[in-house]
Amino acid sequence: MAQFWDLPRELRDLIYMAILTAERPRPTLGEAQWLFKFRRIFEPSSHINGEYGCAYALEDVPPTCASFLCCNRQVQAEMNEAIEMARRKQQLAARLDCIAEDESSHYFTWLKVPLVQTTVGEPEGKTSIGLEWADRIMERYLHCPHRVLSNLCHSCRASSTTIPQLHIDIRIYGDRSGKWFRNTTPADRTSWAICAALKRIFEKGPDFSNVRERGCTIALGELVLNVVTPPNVPKEKYLDEDFPLDGVKDGLVHPKTVAKELVDVWNKIWSGDEYKGSFYQMLLQRITTVRVCVDGETYRVRELRLELERGQAERRRIAARVGW
Repeated sequence: MAQFWDLPRELRDLIYMAILTAERPRPTLGEAQWLFKFRRIFEPSSHINGEYGCAYALEDVPPTCASFLCCNRQVQAEMNEAIEMARRKQQLAARLDCIAEDESSHYFTWLKVPLVQTTVGEPEGKTSIGLEWADRIMERYLHCPHRVLSNLCHSCRASSTTIPQLHIDIRIYGDRSGKWFRNTTPADRTSWAICAALKRIFEKGPDFSNVRERGCTIALGELVLNVVTPPNVPKEKYLDEDFPLDGVKDGLVHPKTVAKELVDVWNKIWSGDEYKGSFYQMLLQRITTVRVCVDGETYRVRELRLELERGQAERRRIAARVGW
């Protein structure tokens, strides 16, 4: 039997790309044991923040390629080249699937997390010979730019993880009229469900089974929200694109209506006029860019980091002028 290094470089590159681009199968709404595969949120307080009805898959988060990078120097060098190639082709996004049923229940499932970038630092005023020794060992045996380090000495050090790109496919199913029979939640239900899932990831990590907050700071480079048109649905079944969000009528919400809702929610967060807007303002600090798409075609782009920096600069300018 041929060993890995007996294979030509072309075949090894195909293996590297298969590792980086592999995805789990997408769940099918209503499949066998459907409700037992998710942890659903029904706390009374979740009505207020918009998380009511969200459901998170109980299966483990897909592994990154970090352990593969640690095999040896040659694998690391070759796979780094494959990573750069996959990055140029925009194939390195972490992917999360969201099934939006009747604009009411939202089921989130991780499909892949190819790699993340994690840095581990030490809080000011703390020094430890043991920590320095551990750092030398990890640098020697885990030397790679895209590793996920162990949970060593969390009490002594803080970590920061960056996900370069997170791609969320929002697959819409059901009927607008069915929404009001499920839980009479507000009209912009889907956008707040996405915000709730993101906040949970930032605060408690990607493992949806985790209920405690983590010390790790997670940030996103680009968030891609892609509204997926359901297959085999006649166009006459869709509601009008400008149909009111709180309107009641038989029919499936138009994909561009959902896309507009996903764009407008950031204005609500910016203004902070209602509780949910204030509750999710931490997302503005953790996400650099939001791209809303419909079937893969860009609908709108929001540069949240740039807008935040402009707002902070304007606040400092006003403070300096009035002497705050």
